[in-house]
Amino acid sequence: MYKNIIHTFFTVIFSCCIVACSEKAIDPETEIKQFIETAKLAAENRSHSKFSELIHDTYQDHNGMDKKRLIKTLRAYFFTHKDIYLYTKIDSINFQSDNSAFVILNIAMAGKIIANIDSLNSLRAKIYRFELLLTKENEWLLQQAKWQQSTLKAFF
Repeated sequence: MYKNIIHTFFTVIFSCCIVACSEKAIDPETEIKQFIETAKLAAENRSHSKFSELIHDTYQDHNGMDKKRLIKTLRAYFFTHKDIYLYTKIDSINFQSDNSAFVILNIAMAGKIIANIDSLNSLRAKIYRFELLLTKENEWLLQQAKWQQSTLKAFF
């Protein structure tokens, strides 16, 4: 009986390895979209530790914040905002090299669920335009960021 269980276990593991190895690699643009979705979920779940994993150790932004200070700021924001909901729109992804990309991203933030673009105004969502520099070291990481307040027009 145990021999059959062990055989079945190894057969399943081997099959999973074959499927994983045979899958097509996803393109860099899709990887970046997944990165942004992961960051969005980390923020909505108020997970500064998951967010920290997405930031390069040498991160620097236009306010002079490094990774440590950014995470400290995010931790304070998450502490003071019980509910965080984001609505994102990627304006552009421009690859500077195979491991470097510049992303323009619009983000609306609210304390209630953002069902669609039309609900942004009634929720009094705060809207920002982000300019992100991502670098790839096994995974995409946030290297630099610059942001400014924006308007609802950014989503149209």
